[in-house]
Amino acid sequence: MEIEKIHLTEPSNLTEDYISGKASIQSFFDYDISDPECYKKRLNYLNEMSYDREGLTDYLHHFNQPFQPHDKVLNNIERLKDPRAVVVVGGQQAGLLTGPVYTIHKCLSIIQLAQEQEQALGVPVIPVFWIAGEDHDYDEVNHVFTYQNETIKKHSYRIPGAGLTSVSALDMDHDQLNNWLERVFQAYGETAYTKDLLEQVKLAANNSRTLVDFFARLIHQLFGKHGLVLLDSGDDRLRQLEARHFTAIIDHNREIAAGVVNQLEKLAANGYHVQLDQSLDSMNLFINNKDERVLLYQMDGETYGNEAKAVMITKDELYATVEHKPERLSNNVVTRPLMQEMVLPTLAFIGGPGEIAYWSALSPAFHELGLEMPPVLLRHRLIMADRKTTRWLEQKGLDVAVALSEDFYRKKAAWLEAQHEWDVEATFNTVKANILKAYAPVSELAGAVDPHLEGLSQKNRDLITKQLDYMKRAIERNIEQKHAVELSKFERVKASLLPNGSPQERVWSAYYFMNYWGFDVVDRLLEAPFQFDGRPYIVYL
Repeated sequence: MEIEKIHLTEPSNLTEDYISGKASIQSFFDYDISDPECYKKRLNYLNEMSYDREGLTDYLHHFNQPFQPHDKVLNNIERLKDPRAVVVVGGQQAGLLTGPVYTIHKCLSIIQLAQEQEQALGVPVIPVFWIAGEDHDYDEVNHVFTYQNETIKKHSYRIPGAGLTSVSALDMDHDQLNNWLERVFQAYGETAYTKDLLEQVKLAANNSRTLVDFFARLIHQLFGKHGLVLLDSGDDRLRQLEARHFTAIIDHNREIAAGVVNQLEKLAANGYHVQLDQSLDSMNLFINNKDERVLLYQMDGETYGNEAKAVMITKDELYATVEHKPERLSNNVVTRPLMQEMVLPTLAFIGGPGEIAYWSALSPAFHELGLEMPPVLLRHRLIMADRKTTRWLEQKGLDVAVALSEDFYRKKAAWLEAQHEWDVEATFNTVKANILKAYAPVSELAGAVDPHLEGLSQKNRDLITKQLDYMKRAIERNIEQKHAVELSKFERVKASLLPNGSPQERVWSAYYFMNYWGFDVVDRLLEAPFQFDGRPYIVYL
């Protein structure tokens, strides 16, 4: 396996400026990750903070134990009792087959940064993955994609009633899930690895009750021996640990919302558009009401609610909920980072481009609770390219960077034109121009005879040009059919590297790659010397 750093156009100017270390965006964060002393400064800050380490390790043992974790995971949990121990953390929703492969990129990044900083700082640094099990947007996690008959196909696994309650609470039907898994792996195609891979996945599925359980088992299979510790933000036991922190969020909810709104305005004034829905009356907390997560807003006086959902609750009732039923509460995109900071001794947070963007709006929320935002790093972004693909590109005089751009389709058209001697485009342009010129006297005559005939003349002219276009397309299709095999290779390469025009990491699952290159792909990636400078890599497998 070889790796190559590549420069691509970033999805936003905020991401590009953050990677480049521009002061215009760095001022919105508490730590400059380009500072060599960044992590030492953060460690000094954490040494002054206190955490419920006994409660945390008890919870982490309780959550991870049912998934038959590797001894290294259990050892890492125990190491968190050391008052010097810190964590590198990142998270994601519990997607089917671990979701898009960027989830795996996050896990790789968390583990590698933890290993790097443990060696540099001389203290225990534990890799932690925060499963966002409290999220309820099931449509975001219920599918994977495959490539069949030169088409990218979406395979969804449906659970009746999903979409209102937390993913952690959704039970799975094992028979239906097994059938779904078989269809997906059949679509992936039979390889030397398919049978064993499918058996491992089915074993994990059959020993799981919920989608979060299934996700956790697969992550343990992939990263357990590297010590990655999991937690579920939707777990009732974690809520007991979070209860006192909910009180702090409730007490400061107005100031948190106002700070974030003000920060978003400052970002906009600096030319940064951040997709974060925030209003002055947002509580940034959900409450579970009849198995539905309902986002709360500040109402009149000391009353909170959601008029659209017919939910109302007083401040005293909310405090009582925190004390007696904290499992009814859950965080949103604003308060989850705050809760993470209060529960975990966080050395650094790993996120994707979208997370970097909305974290840029959160420093006032941290400061309102007397906290500092941890160093925020962009996760690894890896583009997987197999040797068959790269050899084919070389034969065409192209490289992976071209295949990742829209210029690839121009190269495809140029290649096809070079395969024949006919200038179809020029011929039809000339004929169309001549026909329109010859038709002009007809249009003039029609208008002279009766002005109402001008519309009919226009329609007639359009029909003639449409017939020309039809003939042109018929000729082009005939030429394409003669070169269909090679043209399909262009499409397969594009589908592999930039499926549907989207980044590869947002479409294909890790199991899409493991089915072709083996279960050890993850281990091989962990051995690669990726740098934390924000730039993407091409990985040649």
